[in-house]
Amino acid sequence: MFGNWEDRLLSKFCKSVDSSLSARPPYCAGTCSIPPEKLVLFYGNDNSEISRIDLSSPTPQDLDSLSNACQPASFGANHEQVYDESYRKAREMNIASFATQFSARNAGLIHIIRRELLDRSDANRGIKAELYKLNVYGKDSFFKAHKDTPRHETMFGSLVVIFPTQHEGGEFVLREGDREWSLDFAKMLSDSCHRPCVGYVSFFSDVEHEVRKVTSDHRVALTYKLYFIPESQAPVRTTSAPAPYEGSLATPLYKLLTDPTVLPKGSYLAFGLRRYYPVEKGTNVTNYKSCLKGTDAALWRVLTTLGVVWNVMVFYRNVGSYNDYLDEVIVDLSRAPYEIYDFDEAMGGTAVHVEFASIDGIPRVRRHPNAETPPRHFAKVTKVESLTCSRSPYVMTGQSRAEVGELTGEVCVIVELQEPAERVVRKVDSMEVMEVGA
Repeated sequence: MFGNWEDRLLSKFCKSVDSSLSARPPYCAGTCSIPPEKLVLFYGNDNSEISRIDLSSPTPQDLDSLSNACQPASFGANHEQVYDESYRKAREMNIASFATQFSARNAGLIHIIRRELLDRSDANRGIKAELYKLNVYGKDSFFKAHKDTPRHETMFGSLVVIFPTQHEGGEFVLREGDREWSLDFAKMLSDSCHRPCVGYVSFFSDVEHEVRKVTSDHRVALTYKLYFIPESQAPVRTTSAPAPYEGSLATPLYKLLTDPTVLPKGSYLAFGLRRYYPVEKGTNVTNYKSCLKGTDAALWRVLTTLGVVWNVMVFYRNVGSYNDYLDEVIVDLSRAPYEIYDFDEAMGGTAVHVEFASIDGIPRVRRHPNAETPPRHFAKVTKVESLTCSRSPYVMTGQSRAEVGELTGEVCVIVELQEPAERVVRKVDSMEVMEVGA
């Protein structure tokens, strides 16, 4: 992983960039009114009759029947579905067993997600809301803190819709870093002046969340997986205005990229990703340029507006104690032992040998004693470590000894800087409207 920089080594411009990227909450939530007929749900399976429930005014018996028709809820752990009521106690129903007239798109929730969750650079991208499951939390039900597992590289988040059934408890809690938000939908729905209505919360996949214990009655919800539609399937192009904080990000970035004391010999600047993206061995991370979300997407928008060439790459630090590399792919060194000091061969032909340095170009670790040509410097702008990482154990052998280690890579947005006299960065007084894919 990256080392912790002392604050004195971070310029005020780095701190401004870091602050701008940290400002926005990773969710949106509220209530929205819907027609009463959209709260009718039909459910059943091949072994039972079809049942009907009106979730705008269900009886306790109606909710008990719905809960009994569900299965014990599972959760994902180590790529498997696990049942453990000490971690999650709830009931669920797969989409093959129920039908609802409620539509997240028709209710206006996709528009709300574009406006309130996504950055403006993402706000006109096509979004697919895939209905996933129906969940019923009865008395004493809960789901401990967890993160959703992205099913595909285009999956960026989740949407939970809470029906207006009477219940107490079951608060929805979100956490990111040292920040926490608690949403009491039981109170929000009972206090709403719009009747009938549903509650909703949409958040990025890598945000930790939990459902606290329901203390009475039933909490009923629909869950959706949210995906970006690939640009090739969304040919309409529109214009997008910048998010308010993008202007505050553009100024310190411009000053940082044009400061002659920043990497004075040129080389690579890195920004750790603040959202999670699924990676596995062999993944070419440059493909994520079109899948960035949230503040990661805001960063690429500003960098593009500044006319800066950027990419998504993996940074591998302290390979064999000395070597640092940049690569386009997730490398796997676990398949066979490698000869000590043959790190370039082990990493593969696409890897670039770099040297981890401070923002002013001072190396942070001692160079490999056998290095003939000093490698290019690599410096990280933001203090936050990337949320998207890879790990691979390895064995290096030779010279009557063996070295066992773990190859750790962080996926970052990378800007390749020239020497100060050769840098070309477009100055922008304010962020302008930019054409993006719908």
